[in-house]
Amino acid sequence: MEVNLGETQIVELQATYSSEQIQGMAHSKRIDAFGQVAKLLQRPKPEDIEMVTTQKQYESFWSVSATAHYTYERKRVYHVDVPAMEVQSVLFHDREYPVTYNRTRGIDIDTVERCDETIHRDLTLDGRSGEVGDFKRYLAAPQMMLPDIATLQRLGADVIVPDVRSSFVIRHVIPMLMKTYQADKVLREAINIESIVLCFHAIYAVEYSWAAKQKRQMLIFDAVTGVSKPLVGEMRTRSARVLANDTLFDISSDAIGTFLPGVDMSIQLGRLAPRNAVSMP
Repeated sequence: MEVNLGETQIVELQATYSSEQIQGMAHSKRIDAFGQVAKLLQRPKPEDIEMVTTQKQYESFWSVSATAHYTYERKRVYHVDVPAMEVQSVLFHDREYPVTYNRTRGIDIDTVERCDETIHRDLTLDGRSGEVGDFKRYLAAPQMMLPDIATLQRLGADVIVPDVRSSFVIRHVIPMLMKTYQADKVLREAINIESIVLCFHAIYAVEYSWAAKQKRQMLIFDAVTGVSKPLVGEMRTRSARVLANDTLFDISSDAIGTFLPGVDMSIQLGRLAPRNAVSMP
């Protein structure tokens, strides 16, 4: 089996909402930040709640597009009905086929079926947990190609380095493209990993203070979708390390071999043109 790898990319998804718009959205949600119970029972006034900090961060997810191609041959006997009782044999391609009573009255023709199958998968996984998620609305945003993560960090952004590497992503997508089939002769088995993209998108963490109740709460505002949600768990901070591209994109023939032990693979590294991206000036 061949596994052909396309070009890897790191991109920044361009924000739909500016920092000023996010600030306006955050200001309008001061009361909502502390939940519906507090809003209905304690009825805080907007002036009772203060926005104390706003922190911009970049979160990530992986996007992979892959296609499998299977070309093979298999022998099969086709039974052709011959209902006319007077027919005792049929001459076909200079070969005489006697009429038999196998299942129904007819002739059995030995053939070779030539088969070609294509399977395509698009997969997106969260950069932290590695869980499969629906990031389609993010992929609709304009993209800016980045040479490395350090580019975002040099711009002063707080970048949350992904815990998941590209080999983890490939480990998920390859089994989705594998299939079993009956064949007498395999002509081609190939999996083309057409693109592996590490996508970063900006979020804003806004902390609110309700001094009278000695309460604090944080909402996360997504700069691409505009969706806000309460912070779950602890706020992640920027990693002190800067991962090199070779560490993030850790795909090798040895790594792929561990996904499918016992399968003989020929690894070919390909280069695909960037899609839906522009170069960073």
